[in-house]
Amino acid sequence: MGGSMTSRERVERAIRFEQPDRVPFNFWLDRRRMAELEAQHGPEFRVRHFGADVIESYACFPAFPMAEHAMRDGTSWMVRELFEDWREALALPMPDPNDPALYAQLDRHLAEFSDCAIIANSPNVLTIAELMKRQENLYVDMLTQPEEVAAMFDRISDVMAAVAENVCKRDITALYVQDDIAFNKGLLVSMDIARTFVFPNWRKVMDVAHAHGKPVFFHTDGKCDDIWEVLADELGVRMLNPLQPELQSIDEFKARYHGRMGIYGGIQTGRIHLMTPAEIRAHVRDLFDKAGAGGG
Repeated sequence: MGGSMTSRERVERAIRFEQPDRVPFNFWLDRRRMAELEAQHGPEFRVRHFGADVIESYACFPAFPMAEHAMRDGTSWMVRELFEDWREALALPMPDPNDPALYAQLDRHLAEFSDCAIIANSPNVLTIAELMKRQENLYVDMLTQPEEVAAMFDRISDVMAAVAENVCKRDITALYVQDDIAFNKGLLVSMDIARTFVFPNWRKVMDVAHAHGKPVFFHTDGKCDDIWEVLADELGVRMLNPLQPELQSIDEFKARYHGRMGIYGGIQTGRIHLMTPAEIRAHVRDLFDKAGAGGG
């Protein structure tokens, strides 16, 4: 892929809002296609075969209690919720964040790919709770059983904060907190609900990263411009993913946040599978022209 820097140097310069030798890249695909490429090219094929700059290390995610799920058409569907009443949830055992097995993959990545940027993935309360309860019921329960939901969220984020502590003691490039809080037209919950149930739990984990001097990446799908200020100014997020440009303006984001919060993404995830190769090239070039200069 060319360039005079290692992948790690390239990513670190970009997230410090300094100019790298080229724009660093990573990519994601349909999980079934990812499995096919892994079978063809081996693990970490994005780096080994395609020269990507980033490894997202997923395995340090504790095994929380889950609802019953079934796979259909490449997607996991919830068959039966884990519980009906959140008071039942408060008796559920939480996983051990100090289990050494949680960190085996991350340690292997750090040892084997020292020239790459290693970011440790850290799902948060919405992602984890939605493995236990259907999304629509979860949001209703925030209104009907607020104290119990808040208490369970606190238990979940305590575990994830302890995981973050263990992860951030290692030589990772960044902690990658993930929680979908938006859809194509805006936030899934009101700002009041987000401030009550969600933001404090994100902060608990992000503060651990900041205490260790690690930048924070954050993922949510959807139109999330209503919380840009919260992410940048209150939570100290450095890089936002995927920032879908069909839903919000890359130009506006760059103008408002360059030097504070950058873009890990910027591709039209909702329609890239419908584009021709020429359209994809033009789309990526347009993104580089709008957001590539000056790092970030």
